[in-house]
Amino acid sequence: MAIRNRRGQTNRTDYGELVEVARLYFQTGATQNDIADNLKIPQARVSRLLKQAEDENIVQHVIIPPPLRRLESLLMRELRGKGVRDTRVVPKGIGDSAAKNEDNLGIVTAEYLVDAILDHPGDTVSLCMSCGNTLLAVVMQFIDFLRRNSDVLEALKQKTLLLYPLSLYWEPTLQFNIDSEYPSTSIYPSALVVYLAMQLMTLGCKVIAHAPQPPLDFYREFDDMSEDEQGRQVTKYSSYLDQAKSADIFLLGVGTGQHDARYGTVLDELGIDLTEQFAEDEGMAGEIGYQPFDPKGQFVHFSKLIAVTGEELAALSQNNTKIIATLGGEQKIPALRALLQRDQLPFNVLVTDEAIASIVDRDPAQTW
Repeated sequence: MAIRNRRGQTNRTDYGELVEVARLYFQTGATQNDIADNLKIPQARVSRLLKQAEDENIVQHVIIPPPLRRLESLLMRELRGKGVRDTRVVPKGIGDSAAKNEDNLGIVTAEYLVDAILDHPGDTVSLCMSCGNTLLAVVMQFIDFLRRNSDVLEALKQKTLLLYPLSLYWEPTLQFNIDSEYPSTSIYPSALVVYLAMQLMTLGCKVIAHAPQPPLDFYREFDDMSEDEQGRQVTKYSSYLDQAKSADIFLLGVGTGQHDARYGTVLDELGIDLTEQFAEDEGMAGEIGYQPFDPKGQFVHFSKLIAVTGEELAALSQNNTKIIATLGGEQKIPALRALLQRDQLPFNVLVTDEAIASIVDRDPAQTW
């Protein structure tokens, strides 16, 4: 699909609409008229999208086929003992696959998130989010899903959504064009919270967004502070996330860590040096919310990195808090394998793709 926005990026909204039309028609048996009425689009567009779905093999690869249901069952069986309560397996990307893979993960995770929010009792639901490309895809597909499903949007309007970042990071700008389909920067934590909040408010939803940022001087001057002053500053900024730690739902992306140039830039800007903790290139397996972990899934904590910690997430995952981790692609296998060395995972719902889940199918005894 070659629709591009002015930045040259594939139009994720059109792709989401394409998948939704195909899913409604081929999976639920809805008529073209029903789909047009439900999505508020002309029937001629529905017909064109269905033809496109067949031409691009969307029906075969994206509308969840039975083999993926089997992989979900296998994955659930493997991970139940680790505290995982639910799994979703997404097809591998097709076409220009890297973007499509994120889109597929975004679509499935967004729909799971919608259900989690609407199923939560009470009028107020709090959501704490990490960051990254995959979570940006989730946010965009979440908004797109609401735009295409008026009944779901109306149900969401009955709730107040509280938004928090999982970690704090000095971000040079939180400026967005509210009319733009894409955020002007930025997949950093507070920026993603602000972007989601702005989009939800344009749809008429009730949102309270918390997007605090320590000043840049906090990071630049931290190592020169006395130990007492460091403690006071950390306590001050950690209090920004006190409410985030009590969120009803967490949404996590899992990064590859030092193999990601963007993550290296973040560490440089925060003045964090990992060479002592991870002397060898293979020593760091991945990161969640900028918090690195080793091949045994153990998180390394830095005082100046203000976040809901990996250990706190692991403790929260044992109660009724829904903690959704979404990741895909073979490059993420070492990170997931490391986390699965832990006795208690920092998540209890896993949305992943065929590339990762199929490892269980190939050799379940040696998987992790």
